Amino acid sequence: MKISLDKTIRAMSLALDLAEISSIESLDDTSKVSKINYAQHTFLHHSTRTTYIAIELGKLLQLEDNIMNRLYISALLHDIGAANSFTKCHTSEAFIKSHCTGGSEILKSFPDIDDISDLSNIILYHHENWDGTGNFGIKGEDIPIESQIIRIADLIESLFKENIPGFMQKDSIIECIKSNECLFSEEIVKALYEVSKKDIFWCNLDNLPYMPFILDNIAPPLNIYLNLKEFERISNIFSNIIDNKSKFTATHSREIANLAYKVSKHIGYPEEKCIKMKIAGLLHDIGKLAIPTNILDKAGPLSSEEFSTIKSHAYYTGIILNMIKDVPDISSWSTNHHEKLNGDGYPNNLNSEEISEECRILCVCDIFQALTEDRPYRNGLPEDMAMSILDSMVEDKFICKNAVVHLKNTIEYNEQK
Repeated sequence: MKISLDKTIRAMSLALDLAEISSIESLDDTSKVSKINYAQHTFLHHSTRTTYIAIELGKLLQLEDNIMNRLYISALLHDIGAANSFTKCHTSEAFIKSHCTGGSEILKSFPDIDDISDLSNIILYHHENWDGTGNFGIKGEDIPIESQIIRIADLIESLFKENIPGFMQKDSIIECIKSNECLFSEEIVKALYEVSKKDIFWCNLDNLPYMPFILDNIAPPLNIYLNLKEFERISNIFSNIIDNKSKFTATHSREIANLAYKVSKHIGYPEEKCIKMKIAGLLHDIGKLAIPTNILDKAGPLSSEEFSTIKSHAYYTGIILNMIKDVPDISSWSTNHHEKLNGDGYPNNLNSEEISEECRILCVCDIFQALTEDRPYRNGLPEDMAMSILDSMVEDKFICKNAVVHLKNTIEYNEQK
């Protein structure tokens, strides 16, 4: 099985952009390390714009293909260590360091692929300054070239205001760079000044959120494909980010993934399909990155508006995973894990004939896992009580009886081993 790395990374970057939108915070201070005031920036579409700027600079610097590939991927994922606090990762001196370290650790699990190496170090040093005043104290050519480019691209994007046309703010942004030239290499600053002369550069920054083909047209031809096990490794990376969104879901996705795999194995699915079910479990809640944490962690009852917001996570899961295109089955199973046999599920209101066996199994695994986990509004339930609730949902025509039987038999089998 071949899965496009490019489409996978773009989908994951979209997930991070959605996380940015859901994590907007008020600013209390500005970082001594950044030396820049970001108080008017919202960090919407941050990773996408940062990548566009980085690629334009990389092209002007005539970087080799393998460096451009690393620059492209690391720019898209540069804030992966701060998926729930994008404001702090640019304004708090301590958090700048921790999100660089965290992102570096996360990407150590990235599959070992030809021409795509050292992503961990690139992320670790993407806030370092040319003059050595960054958190890790390295300077000059000791900073990876990809990190150097992301540093200045990140700064330009952070100064960019979505509510003002690019041509009206380019002078103030360039003036800010000039007053902070010591933070960047002379070569990269010259490249920035050259690219900033072009009106198209600023027009593209304006329109990139609404015209993704702008980035498509300049992105390096990343003709690299993942096998299923490599895709599973990347899915594991993002399941950790998903589960860390809330303190109450620390292992939720991984537990569902393992449960879905065991049920699939128990009923005789081929190994490849079992692994796909596991991946669907890892990614089923990726849309929750778009949901504000204060709603996910709310201790009291949700209002109708808040519940509608929570429900939208299944929609966003589909939007993200459908971008990959090579895994339509995984995308369908993940997206539809909240569908109900009576047609009252979401996001597609499917009827019983439209809900596949795989969706039914993932749905039952999700409900069982959620019932037995601690949540902000209750403690986790004992296994027998959770099973009783599942039986009641079968009687009410919400979930599939066979799927519940498969789950019970799998758990009983594994307990007897």
